[in-house]
Amino acid sequence: MSHLPFTLLAYFLNASAVTIDKFMLTKHVPNPLVYVFYFSAFSAIALLGLPFTHIPKFDVLLIASISTILWTTGAYFMFKGLQVGMVSRVIPIIGTLIPLLLLLESVYANSITQAQFMAVMVLVLGIVALTITDWKGKITKKEIIFEVLSAVFFAVSYLVLRQAYLREEFFTVLVWSRFIIVPVSILILLIPRLKKQVFESKEDQPKRFSLFSGPGLLFLGGQAAGGTSELLLTFSVSLASPALVNSLAGSSYVFLFLFSLILGKKYPAIFAEKYTSLVIGTKVLGVILLAAGLYLLAI
Repeated sequence: MSHLPFTLLAYFLNASAVTIDKFMLTKHVPNPLVYVFYFSAFSAIALLGLPFTHIPKFDVLLIASISTILWTTGAYFMFKGLQVGMVSRVIPIIGTLIPLLLLLESVYANSITQAQFMAVMVLVLGIVALTITDWKGKITKKEIIFEVLSAVFFAVSYLVLRQAYLREEFFTVLVWSRFIIVPVSILILLIPRLKKQVFESKEDQPKRFSLFSGPGLLFLGGQAAGGTSELLLTFSVSLASPALVNSLAGSSYVFLFLFSLILGKKYPAIFAEKYTSLVIGTKVLGVILLAAGLYLLAI
């Protein structure tokens, strides 16, 4: 079974989730801790799948849990990078470093063919072309450290997850790997200062954030898209090398580019960007390289 349709759908949903998150963080949910809490709380849904799984062996449970912890740590460093750097630079740099790191590991482990190596290189070049014009502004040493750490933790988490899937069937690994982060939401509830940040609005916010409001439903939609994206990516990793799966991350930037063009007219303060001839040219080149890389993978 080919991983391509699942991976491309995953990155489309990822772009949708990122677009919604950008809107929510700008307009309604300025505190990223809210995202951490609800993401952890939603992980409790994995408990519904327990009757349809069996308890995995200890080594599989350990590997899957380590993968989840590594991924969560990568997300933490990503948010730290966003605190000190520009969103339009931090995310593309991390997104470019991850497939490069996975490609190096695949070459070292000799786990991909020469044709696949060439396809991944073309796809990585496509990512660079799509995002190079966003790598602007003053960059600090601290930001670079956070970006590298985030990319390393994300990349290693995919490699570790792949090992779990080689030892156990997909659904069992999926359910039990998510089980370990449920205590994160419980921990937030037990710490008064963190609980206050999640459930109490700040004085300058006109209205408390509610999941049952219009923005709340949009927030849930973004979380559903992000969760489904992660599910499809983990399924893709169970089918193919993490290097091949993550090399298609550039398709997410194509979708983000299209979403920005569409939403920029209605929400110019949030999504509008200046598209010069250089910007459009590099993005078109990136799309062409991605198409070429997908063709090489397909054949």
